[in-house]
Amino acid sequence: MKLTRKFAEMAPEKRPARPDLDGTGPRFETMEHGGEYPDTMPQAIKPIDAEGRSCIYVPITHNGKVVDSHGFLLDPADE
Repeated sequence: MKLTRKFAEMAPEKRPARPDLDGTGPRFETMEHGGEYPDTMPQAIKPIDAEGRSCIYVPITHNGKVVDSHGFLLDPADE
């Protein structure tokens, strides 16, 4: 069984939107889906800014499995 919740439609004046409404602002693209679990969670997200610059965020993995990150160090000497 799949549980879903229906929400009332949001009034146009309450919908978040850019003033220019031409689609040139920041946006996100989801990339590959799936992974270790049978769901539709994206395994990579690509943010794109208004100038077209982008990067790809992927989950941290160890031995092929996604792991939780509790932080990171930029310089191992900082330990």
